[in-house]
Amino acid sequence: MKPIACLKRCLPLLVVALMFAGQACAGPSATTTTTAPPAPTLTITGPTGGGTGIVPGNITVTVQVANFQLVEKLGQANVPGQGHLHYFLDVDAPTTPGQPAVTAPGTYAATASTSYTWPNVTSGQHKFSVELINNDHTPLVPPVVASVNVLVVPEIGPANIVIASPRDGSSIPAGPITVTVQATNFNLVDKLGQPNADRQGHVHYFLDVDAPTTPGQPAVTGPGTYAATAATSYTWPNVAAGSHRLSVELVNNDHTPLSPPVVQSVTITVN
Repeated sequence: MKPIACLKRCLPLLVVALMFAGQACAGPSATTTTTAPPAPTLTITGPTGGGTGIVPGNITVTVQVANFQLVEKLGQANVPGQGHLHYFLDVDAPTTPGQPAVTAPGTYAATASTSYTWPNVTSGQHKFSVELINNDHTPLVPPVVASVNVLVVPEIGPANIVIASPRDGSSIPAGPITVTVQATNFNLVDKLGQPNADRQGHVHYFLDVDAPTTPGQPAVTGPGTYAATAATSYTWPNVAAGSHRLSVELVNNDHTPLSPPVVQSVTITVN
């Protein structure tokens, strides 16, 4: 066969071969990309920072854990993505890689539970910390720790007032009569007529009238029958002979009653 005729006959076959070769080169890559699993997270859900409502005694710390399996395998061989929790009180959570994340007795607890109750927590500022831990008690890498600072304060009872003198049923000579009171769980401040503030206000002293207790209404009566002061005593002048009722009431800065009202009365005889 002549060379030119051979070239014409073989050229279509060569073009087809090149097309298949191009498709093979343009095919999918043999390299695949893997996605790393999401990192473990730890959140303290209680107690919250501050201290409102937190009183001395047993305090429970609760947490939420994501992207990590909590298992009861304390001290066993490590398995990636699983472990337990260490709870800490008033110490820093240890985070040295490969070293057990433990502190002094009474300052940490190890458990797979998402809550732990610290017994007999005293008043004052306290730091609660929680850490995700491997089965063998070592920290994760990188460490996963959450902390919260709270103020533990004694529980405050309701506001109260008592008449220290004169005593109920006592007999007193006619003339000036001084009423002395004691207020507890309430701050007596000289802010008469100013904006209200929690657990602060003053005293209204009453003579021979009922102490007003309508919410939102000033606890005042007729002239000469009441006195408003932040002092713990008030002297009624020239009290006449006979039976008299002495009353006292804790009121807000704006002279309105507390809710619920706080009132005490005594009855005396003036000779």
